[in-house]
Parts: sequence; C-alpha cells; structure tokens
Amino acid sequence: MGDEHRAAQFLTVGESGVGHGVYHRGEFATLDIDARERRRLLRTGELTSPRKDWFAVRGHAPTVAAAVAEGGVLSCVSALKRYGFWVPPGYPEQHVRSGRWSAHATTSCRGFSAIPAATTAVDSIAVALECAAHCMPAEDWIAVCDSVQQQLGLSAQALRGEMGPLPKYVQSLFDKTDGRSQSGTESIARVRLRALGFHVVVQPQITELARADLRIGQLIIECDSRQYHSDAEAYQTDRTRDRKSTVGGWLTFRLTWDDILYGWDEVIEDIRAITRAGRHRAGKTTAS
Repeated sequence: MGDEHRAAQFLTVGESGVGHGVYHRGEFATLDIDARERRRLLRTGELTSPRKDWFAVRGHAPTVAAAVAEGGVLSCVSALKRYGFWVPPGYPEQHVRSGRWSAHATTSCRGFSAIPAATTAVDSIAVALECAAHCMPAEDWIAVCDSVQQQLGLSAQALRGEMGPLPKYVQSLFDKTDGRSQSGTESIARVRLRALGFHVVVQPQITELARADLRIGQLIIECDSRQYHSDAEAYQTDRTRDRKSTVGGWLTFRLTWDDILYGWDEVIEDIRAITRAGRHRAGKTTAS
C-alpha cells in the first residue's frame, strides 16, 4: 500500500511551474529572483506577467499561460491530457477553471465542491477529474479514470478517496472503472458491452504467455489503438497471439480505433451475430 499511497498523494498536487514555465507569486518566490531582477526580466521580455501575481518565463507552455491570462488555470480535460492520461478526441483544446467568468475562455469548468484558489497554473489530477465529470459523458470519464489508475498503479477506492464530495451518480461510476485496461478504446468497449448486458472478462489469459483485451465467452475482442499498436514489434506480437488463439479454439474480433469510436453500431451487430448463434460458447477454452 505504500506505493499506492504515494501515487494517491500525487493526485492532489497541481503541476508546478517547473513543468510548464508559468508560476504563481508564491512559486516564483522559490526561484530566488528578487524584485529588482524580476523588474529587469519583465523589461527585457525574458519574463512576462499573463495576470497579476502570475509570471511566465521564456519558453513557457502557451496553453498554460493562456489559461492564466483568461482568469483561471488549466483544468479538466486539458489538464488531464497534459498529465499524459488518455482523453478521447473531440474536446476543445482549452478547458479553464476560472474563479470569475471570462468571455475569452474556451470552456469554463467547475467542480462539485468548493475548490480552493489555485496556486499552480495546472490543476491537480483530482481537481481536473472532478471538473471533467461535468464536461465528459460517463463512458469517457470512466475511460480517463482507468488511465489514471493504470498509469499510477491505483485502485478505484484510492482514486475516489483523494477526491472531494461528489454526487451519488459520479460516485457510482467508480464501480465501473478498471485499472487493468490497457487503452481508452478498450475501456470504452468494455463499458458499452457491459451496459448492453454482456459478461465481459478484462485482460483474460489466452495462451501461456499472452493476454487479450476483452473476452465474451470464447470470443476475444482486441481493441487496437493508434497510441498502443503502431510499432512493428507490437504488430507482430498481436498477429502471433491471434494465430495461437485460433489454434486454441478462440474466435477473435480485432477492432480499430474508428470501429469503437465511430462505427460502434455495426460492431455490436457483428458481436450479436456471434452470440445469438451461441458460437461464443462452442469448444473448449483455457482458464481466464
């Protein structure tokens, strides 16, 4: 639990200016730059002030400085993407949590609880997730939570424990998360299939050395992703696993990013064509 506790603590700390070059007054004081030097840097343009009490060094991240200039901080979907978690496409680039309304902010985000005034230009993971629960459909938010759990090695309970008060419907979504998922497309496919009543096994053992993404009976569902299946070694590993699983009597559906995100109705019809006929129950399978 020690590693999980340390990872959980990371959830509540916003990204410091060291990571993106935009500093709150309190952070800036730690750089050992006195008032005289600060004025000189502002005159020469090596330092800018996007808003009162905030400073940006040369080479700063433009999106972070823009969020501060708009009267808030980078949060929600934008912050989660910056932290490197999986976020589905289609969201505006700039999600800002602002203490005041701004006509210039692309998206003004908020949480469910009273969130203290920001002292870092990028909200913590916990605050960003809370705000994202307002902006994202449930299945997208669950997929992001899967990504957080998987990358930080956290349980759903630990993730929930580091967040503030949440409505019951948001709390219930944690029961649908699964940190074993290896990609966002896999997460979304799992959530959708279970919502339709399918019994889905996550990361089942298919051969002695290989696991699959999802399994419904004897039907293996592999969820290919642009991020995780682009190199030659992964391509070869996938094809070897497909061959071995076929020898073992498994059926395999290999779904692409576009299949899951944009062609889901057709995917479901194909899965039902297998399950209605009971073909996913035929033959002998190995244990999951």
